[in-house]
Amino acid sequence: MFISIGWNNIVRAEDVVAILEYGQAAKTVDPNLAENDEAEDASAKSIIVTTDLIYSSPLSVQTLKKRADTSVPRMIEEDNL
Repeated sequence: MFISIGWNNIVRAEDVVAILEYGQAAKTVDPNLAENDEAEDASAKSIIVTTDLIYSSPLSVQTLKKRADTSVPRMIEEDNL
């Protein structure tokens, strides 16, 4: 399944490694993010780490978690058919 993470980005649920709060993670993942926010990242609330890329998102960690949680049970149900 896929998760819409905002700003017209969609990622595969199984590729998501972590969903982190932007304010805390920006300093850890890339210290330059906190200092050099672009217009898009200035309103970012979370960071999504995937197996290939790191995305910023305007959606909160809680919203993204809910979206991820609802996509996983559907995958399990479809596999049981």
